[in-house]
Order: sequence, then structure tokens, then C-alpha cells
Amino acid sequence: MIDYSKNNYKTILKIIITAALMLLAVINYHEAVDLLIKIYGIVYPLLLGAVMAFVLNILVVKYEKLYFPGNKNKFVVSSRRFVCILLAIMTIILVVFFALRIVIPQLVKFITLLVEKFPGVYESVVKWIVENSHEIPALQQKIKELDMDGYAVLNKVLGLLGNWTFGTVTFIGSAFGAVVEFILAVTFSIYILADKEDLKNKFKKLFKAYISKEKRTRIYDVLNTANESFSSYIVGQCKEAVILGTLCTAGMIILGFPYSTIIGPVMGLTALIPMIGAYIGAALGFLLIVAVNPLKAMLFIVFIVVLQQLEGNLIYPKVVGNSIGLPGIWVFAAVIVGGGFMGIAGIIFGVPVAATAYKIMSKSVNERIKKAK
Repeated sequence: MIDYSKNNYKTILKIIITAALMLLAVINYHEAVDLLIKIYGIVYPLLLGAVMAFVLNILVVKYEKLYFPGNKNKFVVSSRRFVCILLAIMTIILVVFFALRIVIPQLVKFITLLVEKFPGVYESVVKWIVENSHEIPALQQKIKELDMDGYAVLNKVLGLLGNWTFGTVTFIGSAFGAVVEFILAVTFSIYILADKEDLKNKFKKLFKAYISKEKRTRIYDVLNTANESFSSYIVGQCKEAVILGTLCTAGMIILGFPYSTIIGPVMGLTALIPMIGAYIGAALGFLLIVAVNPLKAMLFIVFIVVLQQLEGNLIYPKVVGNSIGLPGIWVFAAVIVGGGFMGIAGIIFGVPVAATAYKIMSKSVNERIKKAK
């Protein structure tokens, strides 16, 4: 018997409307994509501002706990939010300044040295293989068929890396447009932070008016999980990058490795990519050192392995804790898939998105198992 109740009628109507819209989008695929791209371009400054507000809020909350938290003075209470927002912005500016003045020049030197040294290292390796592979004629033949010098291989590697990161540089628009978008985003983020409690209350009223209690509970659960995953991830990765970069630089100086002040900051920078970042930095550092001293290059790999074990098993758990909450295999998958789809943005946000989905799915599975029992 068919149920013709009002609620059932509304559900059927929603399904029909949703299916019709999806069908229209499929039929007019190119127009739909163009429309989405246009809408994204319009709201991009607001989205960027929301992301900035989220990152700044991590610092704002910490500063508010330090800015006379128990003081009831009217001036202190009224100025607390503004002062903490200002301190958060100044902190970000100082970090960026530090990166521009110290990390970026070292990174430029690193890339320059890599371009200079890699071709020679590659050609030496190829020569050694040709001279010592007489018993494997097929290998010699394959190397000869490649007919590529060191510079050609380097260009090929950089080209593949560019494809993996989805041509990130192509997203950089004109200087004027980028500056305007940035100013709008910063302004919007400040407004969000200044009125975050009021915005929160308004969204709660909106959800209460149009969404059932059960759905609201699910939405709040998803938002809280996402907030926890993203906040822990951002703080955790930044701390790990600083710790690893500092330890690597200090250890290389003490052990007398070449290019210590160049490779160390690069190791810290690549450590922002979870799971594989430190190994990418180690591989690049190895290429620089092997051109100077092959023995020290091998010792450098041993040093990095020991450092990774020390940092991962002793320092990181105590200083940062389980910031991601995602098994290693899924972290690796999130980095690769995120980088392939969205470039640098995908690498940065792929892991916390995957962590959020993983936690929500785990909770749902556990609840279903309990009900099944």
C-alpha cells in the first residue's frame, strides 16, 4: 500500500527535483562547469578569508587565554578580541618574514646547487652502470636507447612533478588581482573573527529553524570533527617542521656535513608534507652531498633515518601527539590523491579532509555494529 502522507510526498518531490537538476547538469555539462568556475572565482576571496580566519583563530584562542583571562576590567574585556586578532596577524607576518629572509634564500640556493650538481651525478651513475654491467647486455642497451643527458633527466623530473601538482603556478593571476583578492580575504577574515560568537549563534538559529534535531546533531558532529582534525593537523605539522628542520641543521653542522644550512631548512619545509615530506627532503639532500662526497652522502642517509626514528618515536609524540588520527596508509593515499587533483592545496588539505572522513566513518561503523548486536 502506497503511503500518501505529507512527509512522504515532500520526500518524493525532493528526490524528483534533485534528479531533474542532476540530469540538467549532465546534459549541459560544459555550461555547468563554466558556471561553477565563475561562481568559484566570485566567492574565492570569501573562501580564502574563511580559511585565513580558521588559521588565525587557532592563534587568537591561544592569545585570549594569555591576555588577562580572569580580568573583568571593561577596557581589557572590550579590547581582548581586537588585541588578540592583531597579535595573531603579527605572528603570521613574522613567520612569513622569517621564511622570506631565511628559508626562501636557502631554498633558492638549494635549487641552484641541485641544478648544477644533478647532471654530473646522473652522468657518473650512468657511466658506472655501463662500465659494470657487461653481464647484462639488455640493461646497457636500454641506457643507450634513452640517450638523455643529466639536464634532460632533470627537466623530465621537474615536468613530472609539475604535472603531479596540477600546474600549481598556473593558478597565480595578475599581481594586482592577487593583491586585491588578498586584501579582501584578510578583511573578511577579520570580520569573521571579530563577530564569531554572533555568527555562530545566527547559524544555530538558522539550523534550528530549517533542520531537524537529528540532522543538526549530525552536522554539529561533522563540524566538530573537522575543526579538531584541521586544527590539530595545522599545529602538529608546523611544530614537526620546525623541530625536524632545527634538529637536522644542528646535527649536520655537528657531524660536518656539507650544505648543512641549506639542506636543514629544506628538510623542515618538506616536512610540512606528512608521511613522505621528510624523505623527499632527504633524497634531495643526498643528491647535493653525493656530488661532493659519496661517503658522506651515505652517512647522511643513515643520519636522516636515525633522526626520523628519534623525532618520530620520542620527540613528536610528546610535543605534538597524535595530531592527524589517521593510519599511515591513508595519510600516504591522501597526499598522493590530493596532490594529483588539487596540487599544493590538495597536499595541504587532503590529509585533514581524509582524517575527518575516517573519524566520521569509524564512528558510524562502530554505532552500527553496536546496534547489530
